Amino acid sequence: MRPCCSGIRAVPRHCFPTPPHSSPQVTKSHMPIVTITLQAGRPAIELRSIMDAIHNATVSAFSVPESSRNQRLIEIAPDLYFKPDGRSKAFMTIEIASFPGRSDAAKAALYQQITENLRRSNAIDSKDVMILLHEPAYENWGINGQPATRFKPA
Repeated sequence: MRPCCSGIRAVPRHCFPTPPHSSPQVTKSHMPIVTITLQAGRPAIELRSIMDAIHNATVSAFSVPESSRNQRLIEIAPDLYFKPDGRSKAFMTIEIASFPGRSDAAKAALYQQITENLRRSNAIDSKDVMILLHEPAYENWGINGQPATRFKPA
């Protein structure tokens, strides 16, 4: 933020580090919202490792800042968690809400990196990982009480 605006509550657009319409690509500041749902019963250290593996893949594939993290993990009691046939108790769903605009190649890299990171760090087989990417239109996001259309590429 520019020093001239440091005392202002509603920050003017010229204070944004990257102008909202400067690039047709989604900028690095747009961190997706990640929700991980899995069966309860894993130790906290394993849950953190799962979250880190997914975050690291998102940083790499979607070029978001390492420090920008918006994740939540939902554990469901085993008797209330129904999974597809052929999946183990390690089965999880990963839902990622993101602004639209990332390439098919970036999405494919994300899917591959998530499953590889989970396999390497937690020995979770790719058959136990289901990823769903949501790309709601900009007008369907509200950020800081304003529509996210201000981030939409021109």
